[in-house]
Amino acid sequence: GFYWSAFVSRAKKPLLETFGHDLDLYLKVASALGGTPRDLGDASATFLAFPLVPVTHVLWGGDEEFPPDANILFDETISRHLSTEDIAALAGSSVYRLMGAAYKMRQSH
Repeated sequence: GFYWSAFVSRAKKPLLETFGHDLDLYLKVASALGGTPRDLGDASATFLAFPLVPVTHVLWGGDEEFPPDANILFDETISRHLSTEDIAALAGSSVYRLMGAAYKMRQSH
């Protein structure tokens, strides 16, 4: 649907393009921004976007057979707190925050 394409273009694709080939950078940035590491995929962290609204990024680094992949997960109760449009926007803003921090981290090294 409409929101799925927005989710992919505004959140999943930028997350994958920024961190899909640099999982260590993702983990450093996630930690610096207060993310809680998770045991999902090859690298993952959960952020509390709002009270009762966790957002989890999951990345897979890929190998000879499969390209890197990424996804953004929400708690099953998110629809009680936000509309579908707001969920898509939240996914994007959570990724943009990480991208900005990654850019600053790369510039300082």
